[in-house]
Amino acid sequence: MARTPLTGWTLGWHSLTFVLVVVLLMAPAFWNGYPLVYYDSEDYVEMAFTFQPIVWRIMTYGVFCTVARFFGSLWALPLVHAILVTWVLHEAVMGFIGRWRHMVFLGVGLALALFTGLPWVASQLLADVFAGTAVLGVAALAFGEGLQPWRRAALGIITAISICVHMSHVAVAAGLLLVLLAMWGLSRFLRRMPRPRMGAASMAIICGILLVPTTHYFAMGRFVFTESGKVLQLALFVQNGVAKMYLDEVCPTGAQLEMCDHKDELPRTADEFLWGDSPFDEMGGWKALHDESEFIVDDAIRRFPLQVLGAAADNFVEQLDSIESGEDLVPMTWHFVRTMLRRYPDEFKAFRYARQQRRPPINFKPINDFQIPINQAAEVVTVGLLALAWRRRDRTTTGLALMVAAAIIGNAIVCGAISNPHDRYQNRVVWLALFTSVIGAVRLDQRFAGQRRLVIRAENDALEAENNKTSGV
Repeated sequence: MARTPLTGWTLGWHSLTFVLVVVLLMAPAFWNGYPLVYYDSEDYVEMAFTFQPIVWRIMTYGVFCTVARFFGSLWALPLVHAILVTWVLHEAVMGFIGRWRHMVFLGVGLALALFTGLPWVASQLLADVFAGTAVLGVAALAFGEGLQPWRRAALGIITAISICVHMSHVAVAAGLLLVLLAMWGLSRFLRRMPRPRMGAASMAIICGILLVPTTHYFAMGRFVFTESGKVLQLALFVQNGVAKMYLDEVCPTGAQLEMCDHKDELPRTADEFLWGDSPFDEMGGWKALHDESEFIVDDAIRRFPLQVLGAAADNFVEQLDSIESGEDLVPMTWHFVRTMLRRYPDEFKAFRYARQQRRPPINFKPINDFQIPINQAAEVVTVGLLALAWRRRDRTTTGLALMVAAAIIGNAIVCGAISNPHDRYQNRVVWLALFTSVIGAVRLDQRFAGQRRLVIRAENDALEAENNKTSGV
């Protein structure tokens, strides 16, 4: 059943809370004096002007960055980030909460702003903010109730955009589609299992996934997702030692591999291999090593499956626990300068004198010391809510908690076990646990309140009947 349309004072109050949450999500950018810049930001901002593919990036977020080009300011990106995230948060609260929805929405916004790194992610010139938005959008489409058709359609569009802007989002979304299909099938046999609304949720996921190769087709004439996946996996194998183990075995037998000449020069980490002082560029870089990377990765998996699985498990555990805010938000006194001068010269002064560019760099330790225990506790609470909701047959809370738990685990697999563990990867989705904890607690309280009202009403009816009976006698 659709919710009653908002009008009058209620509409005004909702609009005010919406704006307040948007401001909260942009607070780090306001405090910094300019949007926060990450190392990857330069490539995406450049792609918005050149529309030329960069082999280690996907084009979709570069296309999204044309928003800033249209407005002539990079401030447009964190503003649009905050508006879209706030929209999804609002619709999720509207779909999951029955009463006092505007108050719950404002409370959720305050909790996420104070206790998670979401505002720091939203304030960056980076696609990371959409990782959690994609998951929450799918969950709201699948299990939310009472959203009007146009709002459900808008939520589906935002969810699809959130999925397409990064390949890790695509992989996690594909996994969530499998989870939804499994839940839908099991709901035919398990009465406690929530049955998701597959139409809008699956459409948003499929459209979001297909937007990536479609964008690449129009940009470079090839219907592909990415051309750097195997190179990234090779870099991970360099970091976990599988590449050295493989090369030590095959190179003495005469294997015709470029890496054989450099097997004793490999660095310790994947980042150093790709971006540091390593033989990677000498061997030809991303394009030249594409085919060789694919061969080495596939053959190494075949020869050393247990070592690969063991390394993947270690990386998964490391990624799951890596949730600090502020990774690599360091002074950009040399990086991004050329892009600023070329593309947004009028904002160069604001960029140059932002707090991020000052010395010493922004200290995230007090923030992390405060937020990390809260987020870890929220993850535990989410699992507990899932068990409680399952026992109490609260299918909506069960569905939300299942999706969030699956997404957090799936993100750690995709970004840790398959890619390379980094704090920013898990930090961008861990806020979903706190959202689920708040929503689950409110739903539990409202359910108990409803049951108490029914009990009190029944007791009052019984008392009235007894009084009437006594009066009649």
